[in-house]
Amino acid sequence: MTFGIFFVNPIIVAYSQSKIESMAIRAVNNSIANVVKTETYRELTQVHYDAGGKISGLSINMLQMNGLSVEIALASQTFMESFASAGLGVPLGTFSGLPILTGRGPDVTLRVVPVGAVYCTFDSKFIGQGINQTVHRIMLRVNTMVNLIMPLGSRNIRAEVEVLLCDSIIVGEVPEFFFSR
Repeated sequence: MTFGIFFVNPIIVAYSQSKIESMAIRAVNNSIANVVKTETYRELTQVHYDAGGKISGLSINMLQMNGLSVEIALASQTFMESFASAGLGVPLGTFSGLPILTGRGPDVTLRVVPVGAVYCTFDSKFIGQGINQTVHRIMLRVNTMVNLIMPLGSRNIRAEVEVLLCDSIIVGEVPEFFFSR
């Protein structure tokens, strides 16, 4: 039934959505904590030096980052499936539609189905910091999709988690013209 979602109380939808987003974020954070323990900046990047020992460039180990992405996505999916297997308990009072009863009463269990969609993307940024410093950051963004099955309908809920994987300061030389008058 595609029209069924309109008969579900908006308070139930909002309550369930926040609970599922919390579940997805917890699943992603658990997977990141389990997978990223041994990863370091040196494993994800390689700093290149010129003949004089000055930094001349930086390359990113895409094979390592793609492997990390796959591990985090699989671990996130596994954690989400384990959290979802218990269902989502919504207090009975929430079904009344009255804000004063929201969160009260025994739980009614709704089915939660992880919809096999966990996407990982990386964002690598260089940010100028002062006259001779550059900050290099690698961010990991994990997007998840979860399907909540409610009486008379269902709803897809997305959650996004962004985590700082690496943060490094690259120090260069102070330009001579800065000191001259």
